[in-house]
Amino acid sequence: MPKIFYLLIIIIMTGCGSSVENVLDVVIDEPDRKEIDTSIMGANAFFNDGRFGSLPSQANEIRNTIKLRRVRVLFAWNDDVQPFPNEPVNFSFYDDIVNATAGAGLEVLVILTGVPSWMSDDLNWTSDNNPRKTFVDRWVRKVVNRYKNRAHIVAFEIWNEQNERNEPDNVFLDLRDSPVNYVEMLCHAYSTIEDLAPTKLVISGATTAINQNYPANINYNEIMRDNGAEDCADIYGVHIYGNQFENFERSGGVKDFLNGLSRLIWVTETGAQGINSQLEYAERMYPYLREQIPDIQRIYQYQAFESTPASSTYGLRNLTAGQTLSDLYIHLRDR
Repeated sequence: MPKIFYLLIIIIMTGCGSSVENVLDVVIDEPDRKEIDTSIMGANAFFNDGRFGSLPSQANEIRNTIKLRRVRVLFAWNDDVQPFPNEPVNFSFYDDIVNATAGAGLEVLVILTGVPSWMSDDLNWTSDNNPRKTFVDRWVRKVVNRYKNRAHIVAFEIWNEQNERNEPDNVFLDLRDSPVNYVEMLCHAYSTIEDLAPTKLVISGATTAINQNYPANINYNEIMRDNGAEDCADIYGVHIYGNQFENFERSGGVKDFLNGLSRLIWVTETGAQGINSQLEYAERMYPYLREQIPDIQRIYQYQAFESTPASSTYGLRNLTAGQTLSDLYIHLRDR
């Protein structure tokens, strides 16, 4: 039996110094399960846990076993890659990712995010005494310049979940509560990438799930849009988790917002927890998104490999003995 969601519409009537609120229940059926269009599908893969095999073997498992040809990978600027401001960046791990994904024939979307601890000293800010521009000039520029000739890297996503309350880097760069500051950083990155690698796509950073935490998350996105985010990205990025279909359907909700954008849309993270929940979620959410929001061009499952317990993992594969493969992994492998 399908689950039913309730969207509360509040009608406020005012006049003659009095007000009346009428609350109407609008019933929204959970979408039916339908076949997944795997041609638009990719997976998040961070390649940072050797218990899942060597980096090349993980890349080949994605391409050849579960038969996906796109991955979203993380290139974080942190103390591990540049512990001091005057040291060169150690790109060795990221070089390994680039080489392994190329060898496996995967198409790559790179997330650019993070700041090392020494960025807390404003003497290390190199661009207009602005930490956000410094992130672009000291990290985005270097990464793009290094990999601009690697054809299988097709896009760069600027930051990740910039409104996340518990991410210290969002506080440090003053992004958490300021969509305007995020757009400033995005536009500086867009201009930089256009100059260095005009054939690469720029993806706007996705907030936490746009269909959750209503209306805060969609409000953040609306301010991004209103301050020029679409002019500074080739693709609009979003994350979608959970079953808040009512927030898609409400007037002025997620569906109206996304269908009003002038850019194509990539869902750069989505998924469900638990090895027996992922297939049903994908079969309900993916077709619903494509039907209701036609400009969604790609959907990246979160994530390929994760070491959390089978009952709560987002991983298509995990490390729980006897329960390592999710139902979605098996579906993808056997299709």
